[in-house]
Parts: sequence; structure tokens; C-alpha cells
Amino acid sequence: MADKNSYFRVIDGSSSVSVEYFPPEGNGERLDLEEVTDFLDKAGVKNYDLVKLNGLINGSEKGKEVISNEGCYRFDEAINIKVTADRMYAIGRFYPPSKNGSRMSREEIISTIENNKVVFGVNDDAIDEFIENPEYCKNIVIAVGTKPVEGSDAYITYNFQTDRKAKPQLNDDGTVDFHHLNNISNIRKGDVLAVLTKEDPGVPGTDVLGMMVNPKKVRHLTLKHGNGISVTEDGLQLIALVDGHATLEKDRVFVSDNYDVPADVDNSTGDITYSGSVTIKGNVRTGFAVEAEGDIEVFGVVEGCKLSAGGDIILHRGIQGMGKSDIRTKGNLISKFIEGADVKAGGYVETDTIINSNVAARGDIYVRGRNASLIGGNVSSTTLIEAANIGSSMGAATNVEVGTDPGIRDKVRKLNGEVEEKQKENEKMSQLLSVMRKKRDAGVLEEEKKPMLSQLTKNIILNDSEIKAKKAEIDSYEKLLEENTNARIRVTKSIYPGTKVTVAGDYMLIHKEIIHSEFKRIRNEIRVLPL
Repeated sequence: MADKNSYFRVIDGSSSVSVEYFPPEGNGERLDLEEVTDFLDKAGVKNYDLVKLNGLINGSEKGKEVISNEGCYRFDEAINIKVTADRMYAIGRFYPPSKNGSRMSREEIISTIENNKVVFGVNDDAIDEFIENPEYCKNIVIAVGTKPVEGSDAYITYNFQTDRKAKPQLNDDGTVDFHHLNNISNIRKGDVLAVLTKEDPGVPGTDVLGMMVNPKKVRHLTLKHGNGISVTEDGLQLIALVDGHATLEKDRVFVSDNYDVPADVDNSTGDITYSGSVTIKGNVRTGFAVEAEGDIEVFGVVEGCKLSAGGDIILHRGIQGMGKSDIRTKGNLISKFIEGADVKAGGYVETDTIINSNVAARGDIYVRGRNASLIGGNVSSTTLIEAANIGSSMGAATNVEVGTDPGIRDKVRKLNGEVEEKQKENEKMSQLLSVMRKKRDAGVLEEEKKPMLSQLTKNIILNDSEIKAKKAEIDSYEKLLEENTNARIRVTKSIYPGTKVTVAGDYMLIHKEIIHSEFKRIRNEIRVLPL
């Protein structure tokens, strides 16, 4: 048996109006009472018996009921047309003529479709099929729009090292190789630094109302660069005009010569401020400052001075700060040792030892080597601190901390509570809306309450919008929390009494020596796990 929806037909008479009901066949859909009443209301049938009508269309057998004692109604075949929200489809739903009514001609169907402003993608085959084999109270796709062909974003391919996270290698003997870092992208005059692939805008579509449907907006890019670089005539390539090194800063390519200091930074040089990178063959003496927009590389000792870099800082000997050094880098810090220094890094920190220093990094902190130790001071990382030894057998006061600001988690809890409250409001309003609609359909809803139907719907939509915005904010905070889910402190040898361990806001005081362990926050408490 073929599937067929249930449908109805109005039978007009001189003194009454009847409705004939045809039940569904197979897996066909049942009639909705609201659909029938809407039809009768629009047709002008008055004083019909809603109870009889409801009993008729909810029956399982074919039947007929007199629903009104006011006769002389005549109905022609009719079509109701609805356009989907995306305007890509027009759906037609036909209703049968009354006993004495007439069927629609093809021209009348087309005219009705056009009167509903559906002018593109009309499905002639579907219309012809209905005329030949009519099925009533069934959704028929009478027009289909053309969806747009989506384009693609522009993108840039960089022919130099843009990921500046290269780390030194650990040698077989336990020492760390600070000599072959390859962190600087050296380039030659004439090198192609970047290649632009332009965006594809895509192809517009057309909806059933004849309106253009644009594809999603694609990202447009242009090649941006500083001095020492030329762009080809077609705007698709960046060419180096000088030897030096290339960096990428906020989607802009820079090339600069490296400023070499052949000996110490001292009275003979004064303070150094440079737009590129600086290489210092000697020491940086106490009281002097080196500021570079690129990298700073020092082959000697850094004393009680100030270093500031927009890129990485690489110190082949180390820092003998004497409590007077101020080291700041937006990138990574690699140093043989750190003693008596104040250090802040936007990337990771890699060193053999940290002694009586304040070190803070957004990335990992590695204290490793043959006798790697972290003793005294305050050392913090967003993600990881790894050291062979933390603290000392003499009980040196040492603070180590990892993890995200716990205030973020409080914000998530607050937002989740607000979302839950809005969802409960919507649930109550939806229940009230359902009750009022039933009363309206039964014709028992007070006239003064009918405007509430529209207002309740608007309030539900407004709440849904607020819920969506809050959930998006929650997702952004959750990503921050997820990033630090694995925040931990790793001790490959010993952590000693006198050390304070803090993970994501929770802390633990070390009262006895612990070996070969990892400290991690699990279910709001710090757990000590074996390596």
C-alpha cells in the first residue's frame, strides 16, 4: 500500500455544510485540527461544531459529519503556499474542492504561485504530476532556488620560520646544547619571503523569490611589509631587498640587518635601542640597557642590566643579576643559568639552573641539564615547570606555580547559572504558550489575552538569543580552562621541604622530600603522581 496523507473535503448543501474525512494510508500523516479550522475560517464557514470536527479527523475510518447548519457554501480547489525561512523552497499544499466545486487549472495554479511572489525555480513537473494525480493535504515542493557556490579565503604562504618555538636539544651526556638553536630566520637579498593566494569570491545563487543569495563573505588579504622588502607588480609576492633575517609581527613581514656588538655593552657603547635584532659578542655590564624589537643574543654574561626583546632572548653564558637585572621578552628565553634576576617571558624558558630569581613565563619552564636545580625565589608558568631538583636540602624558601587564574572558573559558574535561569523561564513560557494556543484553537481564549501569544513568542526568542550569547562566552572561557587542564609541575629527582607548590589556585606545602613526581590539580585538589 502506498503512503498517503489523510485529507478532507467540504460538502456543501442548501441548509448545511458537511466535512468528509479520508484517513491516512500506509505511513501517511494525519490531519492537524488547526489546519482544517484555518481553512474553514478563511473560507467563511460560520458556527461550525468544533467538537464534531475534532472527533471526525481523529477517527480511524472514513466518515462524514454535518458541522454547520448554515449551508450554500461552495469551495473550489485551493493551494496554500509557504516559503521556507532560507527562501530556497516554496511548499504548496492543495485542498480539494467541495462536491460542487471545481479544480484549479494549470494557469490558475501558476498565477497563485506568482501572486505569492514565487518567481524562480518553479517545479513544472511537480505541478503537472499533481494535476494528473492529485494528493491533498500533502506538502509538495513547487519551487526550488539555486544555492550559492561558496568561495574560499585568501591565504599567505611564508617562506621563512614563523613558529619561533624551536628548543635546544638535550645531549646524551645530560647537558643542553645552547649553541645550535636555529631560532633566527636568516634570508638573502632576492629571496621570495611570502606568496599570496587570492580569495575565491564564489558564485551567487537565487532564491524562489528571485532575489540574489550571496555566498558567505570570504577573507581578503594583502601582503603587508616593512622596510627592506618590495612587492611584485601583481601584489602576490614579497621580495627581500637586503640580507638579514625575516620576522612576522601581526601579519606584517619585516626584514632587518642584525646589529652586531663586537665586545661588551658598556661605557663604550652606551644603551642600545634597535628596531631589529642585536647580537652581543661580549658581556652586558651592570647598569646598561639593550632594547630590541627582534631577538637579543648574548655570548657573554648578562649582569645587573636591563634587556627587552620583542622576539627571543638567547644567553649563551647566563644571568648574574645580583638582584639588579630586569629581563623582558615577548618570545622565549634561553639561558645557561639564571641567578638573582627578575625575568618575564611571553614564550617558554629553558635553563640549567634558577637561583634566587623571580621567573614568570606564559609557556613552559624547563630547568634541565646534568645538575639542574631551581632554588629560592618565585617561578611561575601558565602550563609547565619541569626541573630535576626544586628547593634545597637546607630548606630554601621556594615558590613554584602553574595554571590559570581561578577567577575564570568563577565566571563560568556564574554564566552557567544565568543560562539555566533563562532556560527555566523559556520552559514556563512555552508551557503557557501551548495552553493558550489550545484555548485559541478551541475558540475559548479571551480576546484580551490573544496579544499575549505574540509577546510570549517574542520573549522566548529573545531569551534564546541571550542563552546563545552566554553559551558562546562560556565556550571562550572553557577554552582557556582546557588549555591549562594539564598544567603541572614535574620533578625528575627531588623536591625539598620549604617549597610551596601552587596549581591552578590550590597550593601545597612540602614538608618532606618527594622524588620523581608530578604535581597536578585533579578535582579541585593537588595530586602527587609518580613519574
